[in-house]
Amino acid sequence: MKKILSLAILFSGISLATFAQEQQSAERSVRKERKHVRHQRHAENRNPEEIAKMKTERLDKELKFTNKQRNEVYAIQLEQAKRQLAHRDTMKEMQQKWRETSKGMHQEMANVLTAEQQELLKEKMAEGRKQKVMRKPGGFKGKSKTDVMPQSDSNVAG
Repeated sequence: MKKILSLAILFSGISLATFAQEQQSAERSVRKERKHVRHQRHAENRNPEEIAKMKTERLDKELKFTNKQRNEVYAIQLEQAKRQLAHRDTMKEMQQKWRETSKGMHQEMANVLTAEQQELLKEKMAEGRKQKVMRKPGGFKGKSKTDVMPQSDSNVAG
């Protein structure tokens, strides 16, 4: 009797564990699908008219605009899309200038430092990049922030 009861408990435990894993994988696939859809909706490759039309249609489905409202909302959305495009271009220019300035600074540092010091600096920067990736949630083989962050100050070099 004990064997039958223990086997029943064992099988029920295994089936519950399997069921729980199936739910987690289903949640992951739903998240991937959502992420994929969001990824396809990037507005970078669209012109402001397309963006305004898409946003207006989406709002129209929910709010049921009249023709006059639809035209006014489209005009507002078009103006906003043009501003966003101009802002995106400005930010790309600023980013490019920053990269050029940073490269110039690295070159100046290379001229000042010895070969040994340059090697130490390169290693330190590589370590910094590695830690930056590990700080992100799930950034290092699915581990959370608390799994990869040092727990004490003893790990920090002076």
